Amino acid sequence: MRKQDYVEKQSQFITDLRLNEKSKKTLSKYQRDVQKFIDFIPDDLEITKEHILEYKDHLCDGRYLTSSINNYLTILNTFLKWCGQGDLRVRELKTQQKSSLSNVVSESDVKRLLRFAKKRNREDIYLIIKIILTTGIRINELEWFTVENLKRTYFSVQNKGKERDIILTLELARELRKYARVHKIESGPIFTISYSTIWRQMKVIAGAAKVNLDKVHPHSFRHLFAKSFMAQYNNVLDLADILGHSSLETTRIYTRSTIDEKRAKLENLRKQPK
Repeated sequence: MRKQDYVEKQSQFITDLRLNEKSKKTLSKYQRDVQKFIDFIPDDLEITKEHILEYKDHLCDGRYLTSSINNYLTILNTFLKWCGQGDLRVRELKTQQKSSLSNVVSESDVKRLLRFAKKRNREDIYLIIKIILTTGIRINELEWFTVENLKRTYFSVQNKGKERDIILTLELARELRKYARVHKIESGPIFTISYSTIWRQMKVIAGAAKVNLDKVHPHSFRHLFAKSFMAQYNNVLDLADILGHSSLETTRIYTRSTIDEKRAKLENLRKQPK
């Protein structure tokens, strides 16, 4: 196959993914990554395994994280197999599985963030942080927090082709209903700000609170939720259900201690009487 053949196959490939009910976000990602490969390969040559390896080297020289490189290669390999060229697929980079979490907020960080969110009159960010800490949702599930859903103690969401229940504590539900009343939100989503705005405002609040900016992002609070749940109940099956994981191995990643927590344990170990 030549470059033009891949160009023609690309649209058919994306259409096939759409018919397999991939999300718009996934389709956009596949479209971009396949296009990145097409832009790289030469115009008038038969594409060989050597060209694929050159593209892999190009990715490795581009200062991408290993996880990003492997993501590009996964999508490329999927595309090549779909094109009937599975023999051109390349291996992903080997990675060492991390035994510690990094860049995850602590309980003390959260207290400071919540306090400064209120100080800066960002009650929306304050409540979004509390939602993740209390329910363990993914940030893209925030759209399901509607006036209608808040009338119940739990509600169902559809995400990544799966359906699961999000359970509301009474305190959280009361705070959210009060927010809706005060802001005269009578129906639909409680929060309509974009994910990029949420991320940016969290960083602003973190800077004011003097909390490490790298630690402050929506998924960090989901990790803390998981760690806190396991510390109190030690029930990985319930946690997997709450987080919406189909694999317990995925859930266990969320429950690992941070490097700082491991360091504190080692420091404490040295203080033990001999």
